[in-house]
Amino acid sequence: MRVVFDSNVLARAHQRAQGPARRALLHVTSGSDTLILSPYILWELERILTYPRLLKRSGLNPGDIAEYLESLGEAACLVTPEQVPQNLLRDSTDAPILGTALAGQADFLCTRDADLLQDNVRRFCTGKGIRVVTDLELLEALGA
Repeated sequence: MRVVFDSNVLARAHQRAQGPARRALLHVTSGSDTLILSPYILWELERILTYPRLLKRSGLNPGDIAEYLESLGEAACLVTPEQVPQNLLRDSTDAPILGTALAGQADFLCTRDADLLQDNVRRFCTGKGIRVVTDLELLEALGA
C-alpha cells in the first residue's frame, strides 16, 4: 500500500509518541508499504513541531525534530504535489497534502483534518483510488 500522512498526523507520530498515529507510521515504514511524502509536508511538519505549545507537550528538542524529519525523508518516496481542482477544498492550504496523494498514487491519505475528511473530498479521492482515513481507520484497514 502507498500511504500519505498529513502533517497533523505526523506531528502525533514522532519518536516519543505512543498513540495510534505512531503505530500507523511504524506499521507503514517497517513493512512492505510505501510512505509517500512531499517537501511541503516535511516543511509544514517542521513548522508545526516547533510551535511552543507542541514543543512543551511533546518534550522534543531541535535535535529530536531534525532527526525525525531526516528519518521520514529517508523512509519516504518524495513527490512533488500535483494540482488539485479549484473549489474542491474549503481550505486551500490543504491542496499540497491532497496533491501529494495524487502525485504519489496513494492508496490512503491519513489525516485528522476535517476539511480533507469532508464527503466531497472523499468522493473525489475515491474516484482517484485514494481512501481518506484517520489514523485509527488506517490501522484497521492495514490490519495493524
